[in-house]
Amino acid sequence: MAGLQDIRRRIRSVKNTQQVTKAMKMISAVKLRKSKERLLALRPYATCMTGMVQSVVARFQDDGQTVLSPIAQAFLAPREEQRIRLVVVASDKGLCGGFNANVLRQATQFVRSSAGELAHLDVVGKRALEWARKAGYTADQEFLGVALPGLAHAAQEISAQAAQQYEAGEIDALYVVYNYFSSALTQVPMVRRIFPIQLEAEAAAQGEVPHLLEPSPMEVLSALLPRFIETALLETLLESSASEHGARMAAMDKASSNAADMIDRLTLHMNKIRQASITNQIIEIVSGANA
Repeated sequence: MAGLQDIRRRIRSVKNTQQVTKAMKMISAVKLRKSKERLLALRPYATCMTGMVQSVVARFQDDGQTVLSPIAQAFLAPREEQRIRLVVVASDKGLCGGFNANVLRQATQFVRSSAGELAHLDVVGKRALEWARKAGYTADQEFLGVALPGLAHAAQEISAQAAQQYEAGEIDALYVVYNYFSSALTQVPMVRRIFPIQLEAEAAAQGEVPHLLEPSPMEVLSALLPRFIETALLETLLESSASEHGARMAAMDKASSNAADMIDRLTLHMNKIRQASITNQIIEIVSGANA
């Protein structure tokens, strides 16, 4: 009977775990829907913003007389990348499959293979902070436990400081390592250079934009570039948020399925033990009656 009690105890434990994983899956599904809605709403805006910046920048390609601001020079005549600023985006919690491991491995490979020196580091998420400490890096800014509405503020703060550092000559480029949201089941770790942006050949070949720029192209560009950097950063943060919840939902679904399989195996094993026990009792009764 001790064996049956142990099995029953294990079945109860696995059922309790299954209830937790099912609840976590439902919570992640709700959070995924909210993050996905914001991401899908931002993507067209970010695409149009990129196209607009490229069109305005293309106007200055052949104009050597215009005095450009330092941040505009980053898009027209990028400096050699000797000092870079890196933003690593991970999650605050685990139980999301290979979400954190993949993006942190990508960050490690980028730092090792980058030709420029890692001058400044920003981390988003506790797992990214743990990675930085283990690797011996000191994070300039730590964004931990940031809720979905707070991602816009984080993007604004990082972009403003990065623009100031570029103008001061402290950095030459801004990179972000994050998970690109392809679907709820597929997240791709990526490295994205926010600025200097690489102009597409088609946009550069267009030359003059088909509309007027008031009060002047330079003032329009100066107003567009900070907003472009902020939008690109926010897009990467939303991509990572949706990827995290999608990965956690898939992981909890797999865990719930594994728990159900384990319950079935334990139940079958328990029934076999009970059947063997009953059979032994019947044999003992029959043997005693025959004696």
